[in-house]
Amino acid sequence: MSYSLWLIAATWVWSPFFFNPSAFDWEKLMADFSDWQNWLKTKNDSAESWYGWWTAELDFMEHSTSFSCFITAVRKTRFLLVAIGIYLQLMYRLFYKDLHKTVAEGDPMKPYFLAGAILVVLLILGCCAWIASRVAKKMASKQRKLRTLKFNISGIVLVLVVASLLYISVHNLAEIFVIVCLGMYWFLQIAIARRKQEHAVTIQIAQFFDIVIGWIVFGPILFISMFMPFVSAFQQRVMFNSAFTSGLEVSKLLGNDVVAESKQPVAAPAKEEPKPKAKATKKKKTDEPTHYGAI
Repeated sequence: MSYSLWLIAATWVWSPFFFNPSAFDWEKLMADFSDWQNWLKTKNDSAESWYGWWTAELDFMEHSTSFSCFITAVRKTRFLLVAIGIYLQLMYRLFYKDLHKTVAEGDPMKPYFLAGAILVVLLILGCCAWIASRVAKKMASKQRKLRTLKFNISGIVLVLVVASLLYISVHNLAEIFVIVCLGMYWFLQIAIARRKQEHAVTIQIAQFFDIVIGWIVFGPILFISMFMPFVSAFQQRVMFNSAFTSGLEVSKLLGNDVVAESKQPVAAPAKEEPKPKAKATKKKKTDEPTHYGAI
């Protein structure tokens, strides 16, 4: 991949944040982050959860034919081939190029040994996945032991990573991480092609990849919002430049109108002449004739 493709990928991932005036607002960003965490942790089968979205995305596999699933598995094998290529290049550099050695021409069986070693590693990974699924099912009611097991495994992995830094460089360690990720993604796609998307291991691997992608998206935005808050003001100023300019012009015009109106003399209101009061006339009572009836 060239740098132009990486630039296109980065633009596709982060462009919604750059064109959103509230993207670097810390409070709104934390609200979005908490919503994302709740979306990942929700376990029900609703549209507001990751699991619901995952099952909805793979509904088409239930109606796919066996031939289409086979074609999908063949197409996804490209990730395994890329991982094998990176692995062979890494092994050649570690055991030959860095040690200033050349590959012996009289050993034609070595590529087959390497291919067999890769196959053994894949089988070991499959066995580990099966054992992990069985352990997760049996220890579902024993959360304390399950957490202890996860902690011990994480500690062992951390010790192995630190110890590996004594023999290999960080660049080689990054290549190993890429190889493992490509192998895991190939395993995930093969499991989906075999309609095993409801398996516990498949769900955990898929959620792991989505979490990694989410942190790749959220990580730089969180860093910029936390340590460089002036970027938010600069972004709003750039995006609303015409609005700011028109606002300043309107404020100047309104200011001039107010000043002109304040300078004009205010005329005193004319005094109204008092109206003559009308005299009240009392009506005289007229003597009403009295009628006397006949006696």
